[in-house]
Amino acid sequence: MGSTRLVLDTSEQLPPDTTQENLKKNLEKRARAKFVTNIVAFPLSKLRSPLEKAYKLTERCSGELTETPGKLTGLYCGCRWCLVCSRIRTARLMTGYMPAIEAMEEKWFLTLSRPNVPGAKLEDEIKYYLRTASLIQRHLREKRKLNYSSLRKIECTYNEVTNEYHPHFHFIFDDFQAADLFLQEWLARNPTALLDKGNKLVKGDNKSCMELFKYFTKVVSKTKSKSKSGGEASDYRIHLAALDTMFVALRAVRTFQPCGVIKAVPEEIETEIALESGRSEVNFWKWLNHDWVNKDTEAALTGYVPAPGIQDIANHIVFPAGVATENPAQAILVPYYVHKETGEVVSNESAHLVKDSFDYAKVYPSLPESGQKKGCKLVPTPEHAIEAHQLPIDPPAEPVQVQKQLTLF
Repeated sequence: MGSTRLVLDTSEQLPPDTTQENLKKNLEKRARAKFVTNIVAFPLSKLRSPLEKAYKLTERCSGELTETPGKLTGLYCGCRWCLVCSRIRTARLMTGYMPAIEAMEEKWFLTLSRPNVPGAKLEDEIKYYLRTASLIQRHLREKRKLNYSSLRKIECTYNEVTNEYHPHFHFIFDDFQAADLFLQEWLARNPTALLDKGNKLVKGDNKSCMELFKYFTKVVSKTKSKSKSGGEASDYRIHLAALDTMFVALRAVRTFQPCGVIKAVPEEIETEIALESGRSEVNFWKWLNHDWVNKDTEAALTGYVPAPGIQDIANHIVFPAGVATENPAQAILVPYYVHKETGEVVSNESAHLVKDSFDYAKVYPSLPESGQKKGCKLVPTPEHAIEAHQLPIDPPAEPVQVQKQLTLF
């Protein structure tokens, strides 16, 4: 999975190093971010979504660059799902927030959450999170008279087995008492929230604080299963409908919210940005497939060539029902469970009850081809996947674990 890291997290988006060698590496990373973003943004733009125009804008993000000595200037979309813009935004957020975090004499990392919700309730659930956090903060500062500083971040993940969403908070506090009281107030106001890994308070440090800047929405659903050799094999999928649901629900929400002496850092980025290039030339570059190309000489700007794992990302995209793909063979569908002897298909609501049982096989439907393959039969899929498709009679290996998170942007 290392070859798809850009899809999985943005932790490498550090403040830029201005040495010549590192500027060249930054250009290559920017090309990789652009290539991966286009793979995901193009099919997102085919959805009937309130964000359809924004997804299409992302396809054109930094599509043309004007080079002057030391600078590459282009137009950027500023969208959260765009890895090119996320690299710029994350670097600025880290530069703005990390000095205040590093100056804290002590650091406490607080995680808060509630039970998962279906997509139809996600937007209201996020509003509840924000409203409740604001009320607790006011209670601690006005009623308890606590003087503390904190930085709050909201994130959201997706569980492909239950087809549910998991919004949650991460905080960095400079005071244990304030952090602990915040946790207790949250649990008191949310009886269904449990004091476990979803609601916990732990000692933090600068390294764990850096983790806060990784992502706000994970994009890839990862699974682990037994391989034929007896070891573990991993796979991943990108669920377009789930991504869109999360992006729509979080579109008007600040990812970070400071409190106390920590000053807010703008999360928006400018439409036109000039980034350092480490070059002394004058050129005009246009994006073509996986690199920017000189319109006059046809030379490539960065020399970036996608690794096989990066090129394979499109083959892991899960298209929702009713959305045609440019290449149907690239779509991979949502898994479900079939009893090995009876052929009984388990409903999506009950999948969590049998996913670890060796009596049931986890099956990924394959898209129909011209003419039915020998040894295949039609079996209905769960309600949130594409409807009946051909399935091999011999099921894949049983899963040993399904991570309940979408793992990007």
